[in-house]
Amino acid sequence: MSKSDVDSSDVDSSDVDSSGVDSSGVDSPGVDSPVALNLNGLILTGGRSTRMGEDKSMLNYHGKSQREHLTELLKPYCQTVFWSVNADQAGDLAGANQPIIVDVYDLVSPLNGILSAFQTDPSAAWLVVACDMPLLTASSIDALLANRAPDKMATVFYDSDGQLPEPLLGIYESAFGPIFQRAFAQGAVSPRQLLRQNDVQIISVPDRRELVNINDPEARAALKQRS
Repeated sequence: MSKSDVDSSDVDSSDVDSSGVDSSGVDSPGVDSPVALNLNGLILTGGRSTRMGEDKSMLNYHGKSQREHLTELLKPYCQTVFWSVNADQAGDLAGANQPIIVDVYDLVSPLNGILSAFQTDPSAAWLVVACDMPLLTASSIDALLANRAPDKMATVFYDSDGQLPEPLLGIYESAFGPIFQRAFAQGAVSPRQLLRQNDVQIISVPDRRELVNINDPEARAALKQRS
């Protein structure tokens, strides 16, 4: 299944409201899901959103912007939740009461946000979430935390095709930071490739629909039509 496509078999109408998403909003975390020590949240919002034609982090699927929704979703698990933003977004957020991490590198890749996060706090682990996963719930976050392997470089899911590691939703341990830096210095730009090359924990997602990325107006319209 392509992560940019939402097939009628992937989204049950009973799971979505008129906006095409779970009408319950942010799920409550599991009872055994306290804030993890030295775990920060990172919501990747700094992409160009070229295919969507507007800032994907500002799209409203849950009665608020996606970046605000994901912030609420991650807060029960993280010490601090940051928005990973580009320079233009940082200017718009000047004075806002929200921790941000501005992209440090001239790099069009999610790796930019992850590298910048490790530069901000090298000692922390980072729970990374892409802003364009509107079906994500606490169920997936609970699964990540329950299966977290701190002795490995990261804990991630298999992607929606069940074949490769999904780099845009996972826990990156602090030990991975220097590896990312060295790999980037040698020309690497793909976080998925770095996950494949290192010792990571890869698990199955409870519901693969939660990994669907909504990247363009057609996919967004298809999601809404599943109601």
